[in-house]
Amino acid sequence: MAVCCLASGRARDGALYTTRWRREELLEPPSDAFYAAAKDSLPRDLAAAKGMNYMRACAILAIASLQNGQIKNMQKYSGMYHTLTTMEGFHDEKLWPKDISPIEVEERRRLFWSIYTLDIYSTIVWGGVIRYREAHSLVRYPTEVDDHYITAQGYTMQPVSPGSSTMSQSPVSVVSRQPLCWIQGWNFTTDLYRILEHVVDGTRRKFSSANGTQEVWSLFSPASMSEPAVMERVLSMYSALPSQFRETPPTTGDTMRDLFGFQSANIQATLQLLRMVLLSAEEIGVDRKCDVAGELLSVFSKVPVEYLKAISSPLLHHLGGIGYILGSVMEGSLSDASYLRVRTLLLEMADLLHRLECGLYRAAGASERLRSQVDRIDGYMRTSRLLNVSTAPPPPNGNAMNMNVKPEHVLQPPTYAHSAPGPTVGTAAGMNDQMLQFQLPPELLNDWPWPLDNSHSEGFLPLAFE
Repeated sequence: MAVCCLASGRARDGALYTTRWRREELLEPPSDAFYAAAKDSLPRDLAAAKGMNYMRACAILAIASLQNGQIKNMQKYSGMYHTLTTMEGFHDEKLWPKDISPIEVEERRRLFWSIYTLDIYSTIVWGGVIRYREAHSLVRYPTEVDDHYITAQGYTMQPVSPGSSTMSQSPVSVVSRQPLCWIQGWNFTTDLYRILEHVVDGTRRKFSSANGTQEVWSLFSPASMSEPAVMERVLSMYSALPSQFRETPPTTGDTMRDLFGFQSANIQATLQLLRMVLLSAEEIGVDRKCDVAGELLSVFSKVPVEYLKAISSPLLHHLGGIGYILGSVMEGSLSDASYLRVRTLLLEMADLLHRLECGLYRAAGASERLRSQVDRIDGYMRTSRLLNVSTAPPPPNGNAMNMNVKPEHVLQPPTYAHSAPGPTVGTAAGMNDQMLQFQLPPELLNDWPWPLDNSHSEGFLPLAFE
């Protein structure tokens, strides 16, 4: 029932990559009906919920809750999963039952690392604590062979070592006699989340003094991290991947081919998540913020929309991170050029959201709301801002001055072309590369889709559509 709940929610949200299925035919029964049935199947006493099936049910219900925007339920079922795994000793393969088949071994490995990544992701987005640490996780990666080579009796061909991930330092090299497997890309995404675990730690440590305890972490991790240094190492790992995990061709309807494309898209999304979290710990200027937001949007815009819909609801949080970056620009001091640049990026984001809206019901209307926000700010730029400039008392030299600008920054007022879709900056004589600075009135940003003040939240990527 838990699997049906998740599959129904994904189908409702347009995560269908083949014409074999029609979305309209999969809307009934709704995801909520399967959710209720799965919830009722779980015993009230978790001590009685023994075995992998209960762990798996809680894990899938957590993911389904995320899909349906029920974040408290996601936390609830994640907590139940972690309770069950602790009682079962799930974090250590040596504690697993001795009589399980290779199929269940692989299922357990996939379950463990899948929910590990969900745990890191939810910590980034909503705050909280990381429940399982990679250093405490004595579970190997899933073996990099296709499912039909794994049987109850064993592996029908020599697999790649499950420990041979990109992060592994083992000198042992096991050569596979099978074609490239999509699990290799899946394991690389897990590598990225293991890196994210340490990035989150580094970010949190900067604020740990607020709890009044004596700092001790620097005794063990004295090295500081920077976005360029970490990304250089990560991109080196990425470039070593087979090309199938670095390209996102259009979907074909062939499950095996599209699995590679989806892994590539998921890797790209996780790379951008890593970059945003790294940058959240650094002080960067307006131009750098716009550069980063533009690069992030460029990456997502090049991914076929079918893969974006397959990533589904979590992608909205990635876009929320971009919105948060741009919002921090909009609430600060702006020049005409920086406003135009942010405006362009916001409209690009609206276009991307529009591509997703036909499936993701939680994003419904988001692109139009964002465009309306831009229109309101454009109206201010065309009218109120020009009115302020023209009606302000002229300084002694006779030039108009914006009252929000310090005297040393007085420049010729910009001009706007009213016939254009948005404001167009004219050239003022004697500007000498300086730009007139101004600040948007706070009321223009009151209904900004992403929270502007994130100072009291441990999470980094607030979602606009909850």
